[in-house]
Amino acid sequence: MSVRSRRPASFTSSALALVVASAVLAAAAQAQGTVPSFPLGASPIALDGDARPGVFVSAVGRRAIAMGTEDGRLELWSWPLKWLHDFELSFRIPKYAEPIAGRAVARRVVQRPEGVTIEYAHEQFTVRQHVFAPLDLPAVVMLLEVDALRPMEIVARFTPDIHYAWPASLGGQYLVWNDDARAFLFSESRRRVNAFLGSPAVTEASDVPAHMLAAAPPQLVLAVGGERYTPPKLGEPPGRRIDAHVAYIPIVLAGGAMPRDSARALYERLVKPGAAEAEWRRRVAHADSLRTTRLSLHSPDSLLDRAVEWAKVNLDESMVCNPDLGCGLVAGHGLSGAASDRPGFGWFFGGDAAINSFAMSGSGQTALVRDGALRFFARYQRADGKITHEISQGAGQIDWFGAYPYAFYHGDTTPFWLLAFGEYWRQTADTTLVRELWPNLRKAYLWSRATDTDGDGLMENTSAGAGALEVGDLQIGIRSDVYLAGVWIAALDRFARLAAAAGEPALGDSARALRTRAVRTLESRLWLPARGQYAFALLEAGAVNESLTAWPATAMAFDVLDPSRGAAMAERLASSEIMTDWGARPLSAASPLFDPLHYNNGAVWPFVTGWVALAAYRYHAPLAGRFALDAVARTGFDEARGRNPEVISGRLYKPLDTAVPQQFFATSMVLTPLIRGLLGIDVDAPAGRLTVAPHLPAEWDSVRVENVPVGQSRVTVAIRRAAGRLTASFTKEGGAPLAVTFSPALPLGATTTAAHIETPGDVHATVTGTLNDRLVLEVPYVGGWSLIPPRARPRIGDRSSAMRVLSERIVNGKYVATLEGFAGRSYAFRLRVPDGSVREESVTFPATGANADGYVTMTFAPGR
Repeated sequence: MSVRSRRPASFTSSALALVVASAVLAAAAQAQGTVPSFPLGASPIALDGDARPGVFVSAVGRRAIAMGTEDGRLELWSWPLKWLHDFELSFRIPKYAEPIAGRAVARRVVQRPEGVTIEYAHEQFTVRQHVFAPLDLPAVVMLLEVDALRPMEIVARFTPDIHYAWPASLGGQYLVWNDDARAFLFSESRRRVNAFLGSPAVTEASDVPAHMLAAAPPQLVLAVGGERYTPPKLGEPPGRRIDAHVAYIPIVLAGGAMPRDSARALYERLVKPGAAEAEWRRRVAHADSLRTTRLSLHSPDSLLDRAVEWAKVNLDESMVCNPDLGCGLVAGHGLSGAASDRPGFGWFFGGDAAINSFAMSGSGQTALVRDGALRFFARYQRADGKITHEISQGAGQIDWFGAYPYAFYHGDTTPFWLLAFGEYWRQTADTTLVRELWPNLRKAYLWSRATDTDGDGLMENTSAGAGALEVGDLQIGIRSDVYLAGVWIAALDRFARLAAAAGEPALGDSARALRTRAVRTLESRLWLPARGQYAFALLEAGAVNESLTAWPATAMAFDVLDPSRGAAMAERLASSEIMTDWGARPLSAASPLFDPLHYNNGAVWPFVTGWVALAAYRYHAPLAGRFALDAVARTGFDEARGRNPEVISGRLYKPLDTAVPQQFFATSMVLTPLIRGLLGIDVDAPAGRLTVAPHLPAEWDSVRVENVPVGQSRVTVAIRRAAGRLTASFTKEGGAPLAVTFSPALPLGATTTAAHIETPGDVHATVTGTLNDRLVLEVPYVGGWSLIPPRARPRIGDRSSAMRVLSERIVNGKYVATLEGFAGRSYAFRLRVPDGSVREESVTFPATGANADGYVTMTFAPGR
C-alpha cells in the first residue's frame, strides 16, 4: 500500500514558498549547528531591569532547573542530580588579548514564567542568553541570540559536579568529550548516571583527562560570524561560523539517572531544529493556562495584581518530579554553590507543602495539592501515622528514613497535613480522595491525638517534635507552643467533617470534643489579660513562656481564638515590636532574646507575615492586615524578580545571606491572606456554599476576582462601591447552584438596613442569594469612618519608618485610631468621614519615649 500526499486546494503558491523557505532555513541552520530563530513572545507579567551581581534568577521545570545570578553564573540540576555550577559565558573578540567575562558586560535581565534572559552588551556585540527548562524533561536549554559586528567566539565554562543531592553520594565521576555528539558526557563508574552538555555549533572543547574530573574548568567554544561574514551555502561542509541574524545557537544539558543511550537521544533531539521551539511553546501555553484559568485579581493595586500572577507561577514551580521518589511539592529553590549539594530547600517538606496548599487550593491549583501534597506525603507516612517533615532529593539512593534523623523531626507537619486535606476537600468536594486516603487520615489523627499525654487537649512538642522553633533559647522547656496548638485545633474541626464524609461520624464527634477541650486549655492557660496578648508556650512543670511572638497569628488565621481577645492580640501584632515595614518578626524586638539576624528570634519571615496579615483580617483589623499583605507582595519584586525570599533581616530590609531566595511558603502568603482575608472568600463545596466577606481598602471602589474555584464550578466576583452601597456581581461556569453569602466590611460606625454585626474594628452586613448562572447582591449603608494611611515603600537597606495603624475603634460614639510612628516625625494621611468626603489629615508623633526601633504610640481622634 502506498501513501500519497495531496496538497489542499487552499494551499497557495505563496504558502508553498514559505514552507520551502522555512525548510531551507532549517537545513542551513542544521548545517551550521544552529536552530532557526523564533519569536519568544512577550509575557504579560515579564519583569526586566538591570543585571545585578549576586541576585537570584531561575528557570524551573518539573524535572530540571537552571538557577543562578543575574550576572550570568548558573547551576544546573536534573533531579536528583547536580551536574555543574558556575556555568558562565565569556567572549573573544578581535584585538582583545583576554576574553571578556560575561559577568562584566551583563546589562539586562528578563525574568518570565517560561525562563530567563540575560543580555550581554559590548561595543562589538550583543548576546542574549535565553535559558529555560522544558516542562517535564530532565534537561536545560539555552538559546544564544547574537548580534555581532565582527567574527567572535563565545566560550562557555563551568565546574562539573556530578553529585546526588546530599546526603546521597557517587564515586568515580568523570567528564569526557564526545566529538560525535559535540558534547561533554557526564558519567560515573557504573554508568547509571549520564548526561550530555554541548552544542552542534561547538568548534573547540577542552581536552579533559579520562575517567576523572579535571582541576581546571572545562569549556566549550562556539564561533560566530559578524556582519561581514557570509555563511556556507547549502551542500557545503559546515562552516562552523554562525549567521547571527537568522538563528539561535543551542546549548543543551540533558540526562539523569538513565542509560547513556537515553541521555544522548534526549540531548540530540533537543538540539535539532524545531525541538527547542516546541518545548518553549509548551512552556508559554502552560504559563498562559496558569494566568487565564486560575484565580486572578484585577484591582486598583497593579503591584498586588502582578504579585498574584507570580505567586501562581512560583507555586506551580514547587512541583518537582524525582525518578526515585515520585512527584511532590518542594519548599524552595536556591543555589548550593561550590561547597554543597543541597539545592536551597529543593527537598520535599511536608509542612511547607501543607502551608502552601491553602494558597494553591484557593487559587485553583488543586491537582498539585491532591498529588503533590496529599498523595505524595501519604506515601511516605510513618507506620504509626506521623507525616514526614522532609525528604531529600537523594533519599531514593540511601536509607533516608532509617539512618538519618531529619525525616520526622517536626511535630506540626502531621496536623498541618490533616488541615490541608480538610481545606482541599472544602474547596473541591473531592470525597473520592478522602475515601482513598482515609486510612492515612485516620492514622495521622490518632498519632497526633496520642501526643497529648496530660489530657489537656493540646499536642505536646516533647512527644510530637518541633513546632514553631528549631533553634534558639526561646524553645527551652517548651511543652506545648501556641503555633502547634493553633494548627491542631484547626485540624480537629476539619478532621471531624472528613470523618463524617468517610463514614466514621463517631470519630468526628471525638475530634470535636477534643477540640473543645483544647480551646479551653489554650484560652485559660495562654491568655495574659494584663498584657492583652497570648503567651508563646506552656512549659514543663506548669510554667508559661509569656513572650510576645507572632505565632498566635496561626491560630487566629483559622478563627481559633476568642473574638475580643483576638482583636487585642491583633493590635499587639500590628505594633513595631513585631512588624517592620517589610514584614513580621517572630519574636518581639523588646525581648532580651531578640536578634535581627537570628533565624527564629528576630529575622523577618514572609511566611510568618502572611499569618499576621490573615490574623488581622480575621479579627477585623484590616489596615494592619493590608500593611502586612503589602509587605509580603513587595518582597517578590524588590530583590530577586518574581521570587519571594525565605528570611529578611529584622532591622534592615535585606534578605539574609543564608536565605533561600525562592521560598514557596513565602510566596503562598501573597495568596492566602489575600483570598481569605482581604477578599474574604470562604468555600464550602461539599455544602454548596460560597461566602464572600471582603475588607476592601477604603481607596478601592472596585475589584474583580476571576476563576474562584468552588468544586466543579468557577466563579467570577465583581465588587463595586458607589453612592452608599456595595454591590457584588457573581457569575458561575459549571457545577450545581450555590448558596451565596455576601458579607462585606463597612466603615467603622456605618449604619445599614441589612442584617449586620458590629465587631471591634468594623461593621459586617449580610445578604444572601442563590447563584445559578448570575447573581447580584447589594448592601446599602450610610456614614462610617475610614482611614487611608500612606503606603510603606521601603528600599533595600532601609530601616522601618512607615506609620502603622494599630486599631480603629468607636469610643463613646467617637472615632479613635491608635497610631504608631517614628518619634518626632509628621505623617500625612487621608480620612473618609461619615458624610462621604475625604479629608487630608496629619499627625506629629512625640519626640520622646521611642522604643528600640524609634517608634512611639499615640491616639488620633478627629474633630467632627
